[in-house]
Amino acid sequence: MQQRSFRFPQLSKTTIIFPASFWMAMTVNAVNLGLVFYASNHFKATATQVGILYGVYNLSYMLACLLFKKILQRVRPQICVLIATCGMLSGLLGIYLSPRLEPAYFFQAICGLSTALFWPPLMGWLTEGYEGERLGRITGLYNLCWSSGAIIGPLLAGHLGADDSARPLRYCIAAYALLLAFLWFGYRRQDDAQSGKLPPNTPSDTAADAADAAPSGRQTTMRYPCWLGGLCAWATSGMILNIYPLFAEDAKGLGLTKPAIGTLLFVRALAMTGAMSLMGFIKHWHFNFAQLLGGHFLLALAVLGLGCSKDMTLIVVLLAVCGILAGHAYSNSMFHGVSGCQDRTFRMAIHEVVLAIGAVIGSVLSGQIYQRWGSAPPLFICTALFMLPAIVGDIIWRRFQKH
Repeated sequence: MQQRSFRFPQLSKTTIIFPASFWMAMTVNAVNLGLVFYASNHFKATATQVGILYGVYNLSYMLACLLFKKILQRVRPQICVLIATCGMLSGLLGIYLSPRLEPAYFFQAICGLSTALFWPPLMGWLTEGYEGERLGRITGLYNLCWSSGAIIGPLLAGHLGADDSARPLRYCIAAYALLLAFLWFGYRRQDDAQSGKLPPNTPSDTAADAADAAPSGRQTTMRYPCWLGGLCAWATSGMILNIYPLFAEDAKGLGLTKPAIGTLLFVRALAMTGAMSLMGFIKHWHFNFAQLLGGHFLLALAVLGLGCSKDMTLIVVLLAVCGILAGHAYSNSMFHGVSGCQDRTFRMAIHEVVLAIGAVIGSVLSGQIYQRWGSAPPLFICTALFMLPAIVGDIIWRRFQKH
């Protein structure tokens, strides 16, 4: 009897992209919170130095997204994500082995450069061939995957770092190694079909896509207020994710434990995931100005409320609101940025650069403000003002549209 050798089935691009985005987001967010505690305890870093450490990552990521344009266009996305994961594994290992803070800045820059070879190619590869409602649906599923990882990451880091601030980094090194193995397997077994299957009952005809495509005149302009809103929203996120944990842990602030801080950020990430996932299945916000302006204004109010509150229930609610509105800004920037465009990878790179600029501004400025004044009111008032350019930009864009 002839024996048949077992062969793994070919994998669609969504089968590779969705799990990879979840695992990478979980690891990156665990590293982000873990580094706050590790730098503070191991390197004895100040709030400003912690903000700069996170800013180095985002700055190098932003520059790489712009400088690697030709690489992103010429190298296959499957190869890009493999190189990126190798780089992030090497960078995190270097940070863990660094005896002082100065070498950690260099390895953090390597992590940022490597990340630029992961997210833009992954998102460009995913959205290729989709438009209109189908684009909203596939990006909604993608947002559900990566943001689910963003939910779990801070929670894991908070609990793993309760007794040993270096433990989250050790676990994340192992997580990057596992992701690298998965991506290599996916690369060897990938189906070369252009697009993966969408969920049942998803419109697939080109007429439906054309009906929900970018309206004439808006496909080239609404992305600008959306990108500005994403930048400002990520500036507030830079404070919440990097400086707020220091304020929450400080006895003069909230005096919370590391697991409690991880749980608070878990709630925020959960709310952001829910918002981005829901927006992927609703199309009424597409090219709608009112929802854009309202979301930016409410985010400023929520940050102000967060600085005034000492009640834990209210803090949880306000962090959830901040997460919802951050997801709202992200979805607007991502959808309106690529809608009607052929070069999806480059547009996704711009989207990621915008978010990186916001994160750099938010983490560095809020770190300096908190170190100088050491109290909540100046920190949260200045962070709320981060949303002012977005609100003004929305109004200016609307006036130009009317004229």
